[in-house]
Amino acid sequence: MNIKVLAALAAAAVMAASVTACGKKTDDKDTSESKAESSAAEKDTESTPEEDSAAESSEAPTESKPEEEEEKLNYIGEKDAKKADYSVELTNGTEHEIIGFAINYGDGEYSENLIPDGEDFEIDEVRLFNWSHTVSGDVMMLGDFNVEITLDDGQRFELHGFPLTDMLSAEIRLMDEYAFLVYTNKIGDVKDTMKKEADIVEDEKEKEAAKTSTTTEAPIPEPEPETDTEPVTEPEPQPEPQTDTQAENSQAEQPQVTDQQNVDGQPW
Repeated sequence: MNIKVLAALAAAAVMAASVTACGKKTDDKDTSESKAESSAAEKDTESTPEEDSAAESSEAPTESKPEEEEEKLNYIGEKDAKKADYSVELTNGTEHEIIGFAINYGDGEYSENLIPDGEDFEIDEVRLFNWSHTVSGDVMMLGDFNVEITLDDGQRFELHGFPLTDMLSAEIRLMDEYAFLVYTNKIGDVKDTMKKEADIVEDEKEKEAAKTSTTTEAPIPEPEPETDTEPVTEPEPQPEPQTDTQAENSQAEQPQVTDQQNVDGQPW
């Protein structure tokens, strides 16, 4: 073979190898740059745990806790609901401000006013009634409590058998002559004391009417029975007839009167 031909073939082979190597380096460089760009993009899109926590805290709605709601409510009785034996929600549904609230147990006397000074129980207001009552050796039963409320116009009403030991929440309502409760007991049943309070009012009216009729009505005397017998009249006493002897004695006792002329004519 001609030396020139061999040299030409060798040169061609070297050029082909060089071109192949350059192309491979370019492809590798492009590939590495593409991977670097992809990695940077992914890094930019990823967020840190602190950033994720901040985002969640800013987007999540704030939930109110029941304890915080209770702290916002005004109270009747004891200030700290957690320390009280009983704590119930009371709503003023009387359409009047309640300025007095007192409670008694059994036949005992009523307590002092349990509404804080200057904080009248407003219309439609909800308050916590907190109360503790401990009697040594005594088991408190449903209906052992009574509550007396005083309205802003001076009217007073008594809630008989106040179910403090079996009540979660209640609304105080008002009729013309009495107040009553609509309440939810501890097992979720809704009850009311309307009929009981109405019956008590009727009983009081009957007792008052009976007492008034007894003291004001005087007994009417019964008429005497009529008889047909005519009244008997006694005869007047008649003078006794005088006998002849009594007549003579009577004349003898009388002084004898003589003739005046004869008397004058007599010499002295």
